[in-house]
Amino acid sequence: MALKLYTAIMACEADMDVIIFRDVKALGQQMRQARKGKGWSQGDLAERAGTDPRQISRIETAAHEPKLSLLLAVLAALELDLGLVPRRGASPQTARPRPEDIF
Repeated sequence: MALKLYTAIMACEADMDVIIFRDVKALGQQMRQARKGKGWSQGDLAERAGTDPRQISRIETAAHEPKLSLLLAVLAALELDLGLVPRRGASPQTARPRPEDIF
């Protein structure tokens, strides 16, 4: 089952910067930036996350959408969290994903 991100946030506890993503490509790019910021290769991150370096490459380039369990493992290895938040300007009852956020 592919992961569909509606609105997601990544936060680093140290500075609590929150970055909102509405597409997989932007999330992958940010994950790559976080990995490089630690001075790690894709192999280093894969080893820490318990996966294959090819999976890291596929996530970072949005070549495929990983299972949620893999995404969480990679984010944990990067010392990042993933959370879901309501869209700004919409109540939780009326916030609905746009078609472009799903497909």
